[in-house]
Parts: sequence; C-alpha cells; structure tokens
Amino acid sequence: MKKPLFAASAVVFATFSIPAQAIDVVFDYTYDTAGFFTSDKRVVLDQVAQVFSLNLLDTLTAITPSGGNTFAARLYNPQDPFGTPLLINNFSIPENEIRIFVGSHAFGGQTLGVGGPGFQSVSGSTAFINNALSRGEPGALTTVETDFGPWGGSISFGTNINWYFDSDVSTVEGFSGFDFYTVAMHETAHVFGFGTADSWFDAVVGDTFTGAVTTATNGGAAVALQGDGSDAHFATTLRGVANGSQQIPLLSPFIPSGQRRYMTDLDWAALDDIGWEVASLQATVPAPIPEPRTWAMMLGGVLLIGMMARRRA
Repeated sequence: MKKPLFAASAVVFATFSIPAQAIDVVFDYTYDTAGFFTSDKRVVLDQVAQVFSLNLLDTLTAITPSGGNTFAARLYNPQDPFGTPLLINNFSIPENEIRIFVGSHAFGGQTLGVGGPGFQSVSGSTAFINNALSRGEPGALTTVETDFGPWGGSISFGTNINWYFDSDVSTVEGFSGFDFYTVAMHETAHVFGFGTADSWFDAVVGDTFTGAVTTATNGGAAVALQGDGSDAHFATTLRGVANGSQQIPLLSPFIPSGQRRYMTDLDWAALDDIGWEVASLQATVPAPIPEPRTWAMMLGGVLLIGMMARRRA
C-alpha cells in the first residue's frame, strides 16, 4: 500500500565543488514569487546543499524526455503547498542532480515548514519509464522497495516565523527565533525520502522503523516513531549522536526556538536504509574548505522540527 508523500525566478546553483559520483543538490527559486529568498536565506540553503551533496555518494541517471518519451514533473506548489499541485511539462534533470523548488507560505499554528519529494507523469518506452521512476536505482522498482531515486521535490517555509539566518553554520552564536538551517536540513531530508518514500514505509512495522542500519545504530533495537499516525518522524524520546554529543534526532517532529539541531547518526542511518549511499553517519555542517568525506565537527544544542506529510493518491 502506498503511504504518505509530500512532503523558484532564476535557478541558483551552489558554488562549492562536490566529489565525482555524489549528489548535486540544487535549490530552485523559480516559484519564489513573493521574494522570500533574499541573499541571507540563500546562503543558508547553499550550506544545506553542501552537506547533502558531500555525504550522499549515489549515482543517479539523467531524465531526458524526447520524441515519444515524455516526462512531466509534478510537485506541491512551494507558495501554496495545500493547493493544486504544479505540473512542469517537458521537465528534464541532469545526471546526479536533485532539484528542490522552494517557496514560502503563511502557515497556521506552529508549522515552520513542509517538504517532500515530487512525483511525475511519464510515458514512453518501458526503459524510459523505469529510468524516470528509479533514476537507475533498481531497488526503487521492486514490489518491496529498497531504494529511492527521486528527481527532487519542494519545500515551503513559513513567512510568519521569527527566523534566524546564520551565514556560517560551522560556528554557533546565541540567537533568538527559529534556526533556518535546522529547519531546512530537516525538510531536505524529507525530500530525500525520510518519512515519505515507499522504501521508508516498507521498513515501518507498527510504530517502529526497522531498517537494518538504523536498528544497529540504535543498539540493536528497532527505532520508535512518533505516535501521531503519520509514521513520518522519529519519536522525541530517542537520542542520536551528532558532534560527539547526544541529541534528539533532527527528524523528530517539533522545534523550540533559540537552538540548533543537527542530523544525527540515526537520521543518516535511516537515509542509508531507504537506499542512499551515505558516506558518514556523523556529517553535520559544511567543512570550511569542502573536501569529500571531510567534516567540521562542533558541539551543538538540541532543537525540534515540524513537517507535514502529504498523501499519495
């Protein structure tokens, strides 16, 4: 049974170098019609892109529609994620790229952001369709999926939030408001399938996530999920390790203000279990001089995040 899925005018490409055979995360501002993403916000997203680009070493095939092979990207509108999804006809994506469309929305309540992978309308030869659905990851085509190969997705950030934008996340200063880096890391992980991919839900048993790497990282016990009916987040009772210290996993469902949270070993292990080739379970922030598999480690606090999953039709 299929489970939850969600989760802009110039395209801005990250300026850092990435290793060969690594994922190239591109945040796309085409749908940022409100002009939310000023330079201070884009700088933070560049740092988010760098962490995922350097730590995920998969090789994804390109999607190049032509002739009778057609591909249309479908995504939740970053400016109105609960409205009518967007359709981008004749969409193509280069090898190894993950394209994430970002925007802003005035959410009600305490929601800071929502995000998740996109989906698609595809037709043509069997080979083209299979490639478009898997990006060359065979485990994404099996009945019980063990891999995930999205073209990308979308993230919406709250417009009515007191955000903190850090131009250098390798250091932590005291701040008030909600840390944009923490929220963006959390929502980007949802785009990569945490709590949204079929390969995630194929490893969910009851209120636990049973992925082998995550279970081993959790001392041999299946990992508890937050009991809210979505199966999309780790329980807030868990503790992972980031920067040598224990913290609540980044992919838990809530966030207090004035604190930063990082991807823990449990968060990265879950991405490994749903099919990504994770270089390190301890990646947290971009290195000052980017080098593959080299990470700047630092002491951090604890933080919690919000994301809302969308249901696949």
